[in-house]
Amino acid sequence: MPKQIISASEMERYGYCPLSWYLDLEGIDAEGDEVHSGVEKHKEMGDSLKNLLVEEEKSRETSTTLMTVVAMIMTLVTLALVILLISNDQLRQNLGFILLIIGIGWMLVASFFLYRLLVSTEKVDKLRDDYKLGETDIETPDGLTKETPLLKSVNHNLAGRPDYLIKENEIRIPVEVKTGRRPRAPFFSHVLQIGAYCLLSEETFQRKPTHGQIRYGFDNEPHDVKWDSDLRALVIEKLEDMNDILEGKAEAHRNHKRVGKCNNCSRRKGCPERLDK
Repeated sequence: MPKQIISASEMERYGYCPLSWYLDLEGIDAEGDEVHSGVEKHKEMGDSLKNLLVEEEKSRETSTTLMTVVAMIMTLVTLALVILLISNDQLRQNLGFILLIIGIGWMLVASFFLYRLLVSTEKVDKLRDDYKLGETDIETPDGLTKETPLLKSVNHNLAGRPDYLIKENEIRIPVEVKTGRRPRAPFFSHVLQIGAYCLLSEETFQRKPTHGQIRYGFDNEPHDVKWDSDLRALVIEKLEDMNDILEGKAEAHRNHKRVGKCNNCSRRKGCPERLDK
């Protein structure tokens, strides 16, 4: 029997509480308004990124079309001027004037595409400013970009989709966007998740990322999480622990003694190890 593939988002749940992760596998759904609110907010951010990439693709296509039209105009005008300058024949001169008129007509078409390009560029700039993306080249693993598939690791029985990746030369830096407030330091479970994405990026693209990023909303600066040997060892250790549980070699238990954390857990009602209020 093939192993059950572990997702990077499962690692985040495991990092929060192994028992909560296991209860999810057992079919105990998360409850609470915050869960549904978080899902909706995350979907909105994902849709916004898709809109940005779609708009950038439109801008590139419009730019290519505009350059083609400009090249056609230059060819027509050059040919018309050559005919008019070197020909004394009335018929050929008429042909030159016709070509010149056609070239002028295509200038109107070029003006239309130039307008579309300016509008599209303005939208792209605004979206990038809103999301504080600067000039970084981004990809999302959802089919909008050809280069970035679902990230998989056969060696570690892991798969996942970061919200997007920053492409720097041939290196992809995974970015995960969270909907909560920005803490002083990223939570352990989120670090574990971005570590999983770094491992996936390294295996998928055969290039080791220097770090991953965790963003708590687009209004805040991201947390950079260094992808080093310590984080790699931690991710692999937790993957091995999760695989042991899946194979029945170990059991999942609560990993803390914090009553407040238990009270706020979305699977508290179905948890056999919940702490009393």
